Amino acid sequence: MSGKTPVLQARNLMRRYGEGCPTCLAKTGAAYGRNMCPDCGAVLACRDVSFDLYNREVLGIVGESGSGKSTVLKMLHFDMEADEGEMMLHVEGQEPENVFAWSSFQKRMLRNAQMGIVYQHPHLGLRMKISAGGNIAERLLMAGWRNVGQIRERAAELLERTEVPVERMDEPPASFSGGMQQRVQIAKALSNEPALLLLDEVTTGLDVSVQARVLDLIRRLQENLHVATLVVSHDLGVIRMLSTRCLVMKNGEVVESGLTDQILEDPQHPYTQLLVSSALR
Repeated sequence: MSGKTPVLQARNLMRRYGEGCPTCLAKTGAAYGRNMCPDCGAVLACRDVSFDLYNREVLGIVGESGSGKSTVLKMLHFDMEADEGEMMLHVEGQEPENVFAWSSFQKRMLRNAQMGIVYQHPHLGLRMKISAGGNIAERLLMAGWRNVGQIRERAAELLERTEVPVERMDEPPASFSGGMQQRVQIAKALSNEPALLLLDEVTTGLDVSVQARVLDLIRRLQENLHVATLVVSHDLGVIRMLSTRCLVMKNGEVVESGLTDQILEDPQHPYTQLLVSSALR
């Protein structure tokens, strides 16, 4: 795939809660400091969000709670339906088209074959009472693997790569620490060699030392695997460490975008300036 061809193109994404009215877009957004329409009460969780994500790139989305960043990620993973917008995923041997228009079955097959996700809460991405190896095996089976020996070998390889002791492969994640559960999630997400990796607040709730180890692991894996990655976080430190470009979201819309270092060193939008100054205190 050409480095100039986006792996993912998202255009004009919108998610609304409530019926909406003609004035929703005109009376909500960062300029008004709200994403709830004062006329009809509908909430625009995100609106008019567009971006490209390229091969080998890490794109960050940062913003406070309620900014719409996780809503964007959930729509891209088909965990939530978009009310408007398009998503084009460019993969080998497939003509690009708006996958939001596909059937539920087609979306599920695409997700199993081409996407990986690591959730903030491990219980969303793992079956806690099934073994760590079994969790990875389940993902591989959905991606079309059938040989039991090869599946077990692949699971062991992934656990070793994500620094989970292979001798614990047959233990359930429920018996693991939070940091190790996240590493099992990462192993599972990477098992099908996805074209697109989605990371949703992957270090929230972890101890600071554990956060550092998980972030270092993700960065090293990214350097080795070169998978196109979208990382969502409220933590500017996470965005700075992992991403090359970033979007800043507030009240459901993108208020600033560009190279991560440039935005964090010289923020232009007042909200970004507030985020950066708050992080420095």
